[in-house]
Amino acid sequence: MSSDESSGQRWLPLEANPDVLNTFVGKLGLKASWQFTDVFGFEPELLGMLPQPVCALLLLFPINEKNESFSKEQCERLSKEGQHVGKDVFFMKQTIGNACGTIGLLHAIANNTESLDIGKKAKEKKST
Repeated sequence: MSSDESSGQRWLPLEANPDVLNTFVGKLGLKASWQFTDVFGFEPELLGMLPQPVCALLLLFPINEKNESFSKEQCERLSKEGQHVGKDVFFMKQTIGNACGTIGLLHAIANNTESLDIGKKAKEKKST
């Protein structure tokens, strides 16, 4: 059990559905000229179906003991060795369960502010 589960802190997960994601980021201030869409595979002909340009890719995959074990090992290694993250990279650690979709969306937007058509509302939120 993770610490957030034992403390009762949970996040309402976002549905992995482009319509839901587009509505959510629209409320954050992302203009409709940028949209989330399903990716049906990584074969060249399937990737060729994606609207261009592409700024980010969010992956949805089930979490199991193997993932959790690997994540724990990586965290321990990074705690010992440290990690260099460029000053232009936005990163926030997920500390509440079920928030992975929201955190992924925030990373995708915050790391592409120069490319995305972000409205005044989103710029105000980023500066606070």
